[in-house]
Amino acid sequence: MAAAAALRRAIAPGPTLLLRRQILVRLLSTSTQRQPQPQPAATSPAELARIKNSIRSAATAPDDLAAHFLQALPHPAFLGDGPIFSLAVSRLVSAGRRDLVTSLLSTSLTALPAPHPSEGFLLRLIALYAQAGMPDHSLSTFRLVRPPTDRALSALLAAYHDAGQHDRAVKAFRDLPAELSVAPGLVSHNVLLKCMVATGDVAGARKVFDGMPDKAGVQPDIVSCNEVLRGYLKTADYPAFDQLLKDVTGSKRRLKPNVTTYNLRMAALCAKGRSFEAEELLDAMAANGVPPNRESFNTVIGGLCKEGEVDAATRLLKKMPEVPRPGGKGVLPNSETYIMLLEALVEKRAFSPALEVCRECLQNKWAPPFQAVKGLIVGLVKSRKIKHAKELGLAMKKAAKGDAKEEWEKVETAAFQLALGETKA
Repeated sequence: MAAAAALRRAIAPGPTLLLRRQILVRLLSTSTQRQPQPQPAATSPAELARIKNSIRSAATAPDDLAAHFLQALPHPAFLGDGPIFSLAVSRLVSAGRRDLVTSLLSTSLTALPAPHPSEGFLLRLIALYAQAGMPDHSLSTFRLVRPPTDRALSALLAAYHDAGQHDRAVKAFRDLPAELSVAPGLVSHNVLLKCMVATGDVAGARKVFDGMPDKAGVQPDIVSCNEVLRGYLKTADYPAFDQLLKDVTGSKRRLKPNVTTYNLRMAALCAKGRSFEAEELLDAMAANGVPPNRESFNTVIGGLCKEGEVDAATRLLKKMPEVPRPGGKGVLPNSETYIMLLEALVEKRAFSPALEVCRECLQNKWAPPFQAVKGLIVGLVKSRKIKHAKELGLAMKKAAKGDAKEEWEKVETAAFQLALGETKA
């Protein structure tokens, strides 16, 4: 309570902006751990480049990373480098050093040139605290935005969403606009819809969606629609899904579907066992000027695999690099694509194409699932493809680490004992 009162005093009219920043630093920097000691400030571009490389290096210890960060803070080119801030936060969170995240981000406020931090910089800090899983600090930073804006509100709601605090986001949307005299705009409404769907309140999200024009003077866009569609998909309410899609793309609103809309439609079709219809949408969306992305293909490939249509799924995988895209051609598969297909091929006992998919997985340094590869090795042995089984077993042992190597040796031994037994029989 005392800290909250101090923060309210800090953002009230009266104290200077510099004093507000200094108070925020004291409020947020509450860790009892040893704080990093900054080195002399970086002055030359070469020195700044060296510091950035140190921050990027996985070999740099957390305290050293923080010291380098503080050394570079006075440099305008560093303050404007959003990606290096995000990388530093990510590395410190991975190391379990949120105390250093607090120290660096709060100190960055006092490093800004007069007269004050811009709204954009504060919004960056709100997002960085959210990235670090520190939504309370996002709120403290939000309250420094003067005057409060809808951009800042949407950033705070997104911070709560990213932290999994969806109920808190809904409450903030309902309480803060009246408290701060901020009119929520389209982006804030869209984050609200996303959070309501995440809490399972799909009916409430639909009510908000329908009331946006009259109650808030905000016209929903296709992103708003997609959030509600996602809710209907999550609850398997396909009639409501289809009706909303018909309403928003028809004469009432005429919203143009984007790639997310198509992906949701394909996911709904696949969930109903109509994956071939979903595959047809891939061509339809391209014809309508909406190039499919990796999620589009993974959705359909996953649906085909679940329906046992592994040949169609394999053909679609091979088609991905040929799909026209803005600025070039092709959609690259990822580990999820290969893993879905590998598991389905092994289940269907299509061992030759499964071996090809597994090899591509290993070439890309993606770890294929243990049970699927185990089944593939046994299947190859039973199919008298001993050489291929041995090669795959050796490749898996090379890729495996620690105890996993022993597990693959056991699989290999069991498979070849099986082969030996079948040969004698």
